[in-house]
Amino acid sequence: MNIVVVDEGFSGALESRLEQSVLKLVNDAKESEYSLRNILKLNVYVNARDENELADVKEELDELLKNEFSQYMPAVTLVSQAPISGNQVLAEGIFLEEGANFKIERNTFNKHSYVVLSSGKDKPRLVISGGINISGAENFVFECQRIFDFAEQLLLKEDMDFSNIVYQKNYIPGIFSQSRYGNEEVMNINIFDNIRSLYFSPELFKNGYPELTATGTITGNVTLEFAAVSKGIPSEDDTEGDYPAHLFENIFSYSTLPAGMKRKDIREQTEAMVKDITDRTHFDQIENKKGILRIYLMDRNDLPKVKSVNDKNINAAKIVYLEAGISNDNRIFMETVK
Repeated sequence: MNIVVVDEGFSGALESRLEQSVLKLVNDAKESEYSLRNILKLNVYVNARDENELADVKEELDELLKNEFSQYMPAVTLVSQAPISGNQVLAEGIFLEEGANFKIERNTFNKHSYVVLSSGKDKPRLVISGGINISGAENFVFECQRIFDFAEQLLLKEDMDFSNIVYQKNYIPGIFSQSRYGNEEVMNINIFDNIRSLYFSPELFKNGYPELTATGTITGNVTLEFAAVSKGIPSEDDTEGDYPAHLFENIFSYSTLPAGMKRKDIREQTEAMVKDITDRTHFDQIENKKGILRIYLMDRNDLPKVKSVNDKNINAAKIVYLEAGISNDNRIFMETVK
């Protein structure tokens, strides 16, 4: 993958900063000779303080997508998470490398854009969906149910089901707040996980059961993004370069803390995560400037300690830091995109 990151201190209203960030991303991609026809995904993180401000940002982003990407519409995730850099907008564009042996299909389902990669007829396909969210739900429980219903219908359109999912990430406003669930008040992250379990049957997941990876957002709606690979075993003439499951493995990866580390010092937690993510991923692609390392922190005051560990152990050209609540009682969460 080729990845462009824009995390700069533009001035003006949040919508203006968004516009400047996206336009710079497009310009930087062109200067790097990354063709817009190869864009797969656009991630936008904004420091929106309330739902109205986020709605204005979404309206601006929709207009920018129409004007700048035209027929090359990527999968898009927009969430309200604050860049720890102090800037108000962070944008990431993920591009397929020029000459890669894949066909890119750009599809929509009920106005939701997503991307499908395939390497030929009757070959397995990789579906990449941006953030799915539903507004106007009666309560948090119904909101969670509706996004899973939507995801299920999208997968059915591609002749898939939840068992085809190989990557899933969730963004939850008020992740540690409580909502009514049955006859009691339950933490939102736990409600979400309970509802997810109603749709995900572990025995069906031949590619492995997706771990619950969730980060909190400042405002907005529950958002779900995923990647899914159609069933099928590669034939003998399929190589790692043209089989979407292998491609997927080289795009997304995340690190979790080993047992017993959750209450350790943030330095120890960071060292454990760095070791985990470098041991089991193609981390050389990050260090060779082809990818990025995205790091979430529960507390931005932990940044100096985390950076001191990273500076000693990681030679990554692109590391982005975001502040967010993190599931599973973690203070830090890392993921690579490469």
